[in-house]
Amino acid sequence: MKSEIKFISIMAIITVLIVGGGLYISAKNGGETGIPKPTIKNELLVKAGNPVIQNGVASFAKDSSISTSSVTVIEFADYSCPACSVIEPEIDKLLKNNPTVKYVYRTIPIHVQSKDEAKMVYASMQQGKFKEFASTVFKNQQEWSKTGTDFVPFFLKYADALGMDSLKLKTEANNPAYLATIESDTKDAQELNIYVTPTVIFVGPNGSTYTQGAVQESELQKLLDSVK
Repeated sequence: MKSEIKFISIMAIITVLIVGGGLYISAKNGGETGIPKPTIKNELLVKAGNPVIQNGVASFAKDSSISTSSVTVIEFADYSCPACSVIEPEIDKLLKNNPTVKYVYRTIPIHVQSKDEAKMVYASMQQGKFKEFASTVFKNQQEWSKTGTDFVPFFLKYADALGMDSLKLKTEANNPAYLATIESDTKDAQELNIYVTPTVIFVGPNGSTYTQGAVQESELQKLLDSVK
């Protein structure tokens, strides 16, 4: 528990430095940012329960396997992270242009409510609306994040607007499997030396690479092509 608190504190400090300074960092392959380089370990990149999008379909990963015969994109992010909201539409463009690529989302909690926010987004999978709901949460981040801890009414409003059953969403968010997945993400992020959101990792037949911070789709495509 102490190591997790320390990890979240480090994340919060880095986020304040990045956002407070009006700068979205972009550190590719260990750029000179003063921030530790991620240590890419394939066995820790995907875990059962992580949201996955492939061929336009969202689901939960069934195991921790990762193929090196095709490309997998893993994003470590947080729904309350400003830079993550900036890169979200760029990731969406990348997936539309490369539909067979497997995209995996993992949560790194930035503040005390991050886990609860992610749990509610994960719960949208039950109603087949994960992609739409996650995108709406990122798109409206400035609206709900200003409230501090009272994000729930906003999330329920977004669910209603998407034609979802907001009561079922709120109930499903209490599924213990979601919290277990998020806590696993936090533990793996520590072992992978990831302290920046978003961190996007690309794994394919020609190895692996990564980028950190908000970057455009054209840069993401170059990185994806480099590991094909």
